[in-house]
Amino acid sequence: MRAGMLKRLIAYLTIAAVLFAPLIVWLISVKNPVAYLIKDVPPGQALYIVSKLAGLFALCAFWGQCILALAARAPVLREFPTVRQHQHKVIGLLTLVLVLTHISLFFVAASLRGGAPAWTLLWPNFSHGYYNAMVSLGLIAVWLLLLGVYAGWRTARGSRAWKKVHMIWFAVFLLVFIHAYAIGSESRYGAMRYVLLFIATSLVAATLSRIGIRARAKWAVTGMVNSASAEKESGNS
Repeated sequence: MRAGMLKRLIAYLTIAAVLFAPLIVWLISVKNPVAYLIKDVPPGQALYIVSKLAGLFALCAFWGQCILALAARAPVLREFPTVRQHQHKVIGLLTLVLVLTHISLFFVAASLRGGAPAWTLLWPNFSHGYYNAMVSLGLIAVWLLLLGVYAGWRTARGSRAWKKVHMIWFAVFLLVFIHAYAIGSESRYGAMRYVLLFIATSLVAATLSRIGIRARAKWAVTGMVNSASAEKESGNS
């Protein structure tokens, strides 16, 4: 029993560590956020640093939503807490708000820096260098995320056809991870880099665990059907 309690405690501490990591890393990186409001800094710089914080929180919140959703079905997450559908929706909406905040602040900051609306940031652009290509991956991830949110809404209202579309979340996470790890100021270096590697590895492991349990269940059903068919044929003979 003590071993089980310790595992659950570790699970809760792991979730808390991942969710608080963005704030800690961000504060270490920017050092004094207030200085960006009272000192002479480039136009939009204050909004830019807040945009980075929102982006880091969004990624970790998305991980949390996925892990908690998988916890009820993946054996490797047996000690992790599970969430009900309503709680899953709330976490999803929070993640969406963080994503939209990240994009909006980044867009406004870039517009202030350039002296004109940065409309080009809202359309994929893979022909103007590495940085723009990685920004475009993040933008595509947002579009897919919106599709996934809509699919989840339709699924919750009984439309089973949209359930498979809702599973697009893994592609969204992959694109977001590449986007963050490739050009994120905090996510490429220091502790946050290892946090990102952990959340990616843990999510892949949880997904494989879930796929494994479904495959075993399917094989078990197939075996029972084959056994019943064999017994029937034996009886007929």
